[in-house]
Amino acid sequence: MGILNIKSQISNIIRHPLLVGSLTMVVGSNLYNLGQFIYHFLAGRLLGKVAYGDVAVMVSILGFVSVLQLAMGLTVVKFVASQKGKAAISNLVKWVNQWSVLLGVFVALLAVVLSPFLVGFLKITQPTAFYLLIPALFFFVMANNGRSILQGLLLFDKYVLSLLVEIAVKVVLTVILILAGFAVFGAVGAILVAIVASYLVTRVYLSPYLQGKRGDRPQIAPLIKYSLPVFIQGLALTSMYSADLILVKHFFSPEEAGIYASTAILGRVVFFSASPIIHVMFPLVSKRYSHGLPYHKIFYLSVLTVGALASLAVLFYFFFPEIAINILYGAGFLAGAPLLWWFGIFMGLLALSMLFIQFYLSIGKTKIVSLFAAAAIIQVTLIWFIHPNLLTVIQISIVTTALLLIGLLVYFPYHHRRLR
Repeated sequence: MGILNIKSQISNIIRHPLLVGSLTMVVGSNLYNLGQFIYHFLAGRLLGKVAYGDVAVMVSILGFVSVLQLAMGLTVVKFVASQKGKAAISNLVKWVNQWSVLLGVFVALLAVVLSPFLVGFLKITQPTAFYLLIPALFFFVMANNGRSILQGLLLFDKYVLSLLVEIAVKVVLTVILILAGFAVFGAVGAILVAIVASYLVTRVYLSPYLQGKRGDRPQIAPLIKYSLPVFIQGLALTSMYSADLILVKHFFSPEEAGIYASTAILGRVVFFSASPIIHVMFPLVSKRYSHGLPYHKIFYLSVLTVGALASLAVLFYFFFPEIAINILYGAGFLAGAPLLWWFGIFMGLLALSMLFIQFYLSIGKTKIVSLFAAAAIIQVTLIWFIHPNLLTVIQISIVTTALLLIGLLVYFPYHHRRLR
């Protein structure tokens, strides 16, 4: 009887949706992240520090838009996961697709207006490459919203496939275009083609839900009410994730900006290693919460997993920073070795903060996003006025993120009592 019980428990653990979904997302996302490293390895080695600094800051702008788009993405995930019946889901998917087109056009037009200013502010050495971001941003919005729908449908394997197609195309084209002499233009052009390919993958898997005419428009009030605080949180996270690199590109020399960019890309491994867990937790908790099922165990397991992954990455960067930098960028970037584990701490704290805020949002607790906004404002303000060296910039980010995490932890027992 005891053995059967143990077998049953093991079977339940293996089939647990968090484990299955997380395993798919972790394996797929890590392959994607490996591809990203290969892309940055090639760009850094083939372009040199100055030109690579241009590419890295343009990649950060895409990341800025990606996290900024979190408002719509998380709203889509939450409401798709909460729908009951294929007809309701299909109708919502059709409406989301239309809204994605409008949002993509808006973002692209905004990029057209801001491009001349950004090229000067960021000291871009090849301005023509920067303008490739305009069409890339349109398809980037479309692809991300398609992934959000797949995530809400718990189709994590399809979500991962779109990532892998994107990174495969990007890596192959980067080699071809840079060796053909297109330099920064080639590296950014590879990104554009890869994003379009990723969008087409999401379109294929969502096509069954896009058949036929749209039904009645979903109630817009709950969507807007939920998306506004999520937008604030997305804007704040985007700022904490990207503003430091943008400010360093503005205030420091091109060589120092290139060193910081290489350190930031490696340091973000800590955040990327945790993000699949967060992506899986959100729809699972949201679905269980909307159906009145217990969900706290999923969150606790997610905290343990994210904490363990972040700690391992930081320890590796503390003891072996030269190995990581040499593998990806080469000896020319070793000046960033003393900074690497500091950046890992920053990203680890940000990953845990992201996990907590995603948990609160998945159960409809939106007011807590004000803490994220406050932390982002403090970080940018302090870096703007205090930036004697690169280490100080990272330490400011660590302090502000640590304060944010403390605030989110203090709120947890309060939210628990409110739910009871």
